[in-house]
Amino acid sequence: MNVPNFMKWAKGMQEEENSIMLDKGKEYTVSDVDKFKNFKSIGERMGISHEKVALVYLLKHMDSIRNYVLHGKESSNEPIRGRIQDARNYLLLLGGMIEEGKNEK
Repeated sequence: MNVPNFMKWAKGMQEEENSIMLDKGKEYTVSDVDKFKNFKSIGERMGISHEKVALVYLLKHMDSIRNYVLHGKESSNEPIRGRIQDARNYLLLLGGMIEEGKNEK
């Protein structure tokens, strides 16, 4: 893929990821202003940090991506593109949580 085509593809991916983040965020924040509300709630119930919850979600997608790379097939009804987009969004969420933690100190 040449550079201009890659940049066009990457921009499209980022736009889709932002849309996914906004759409899913409405459900997962439980109408709260805290972007990380569901991670914190699950973390409290499980006795782990909300960062660890996000990492578990990220690793679930990374396992699917790894399987695709190793075996060249999608093993579920979610396309690999969606898995990659979700993984990138979980990285952003995890990064935001880490940043929030630094700012609270």
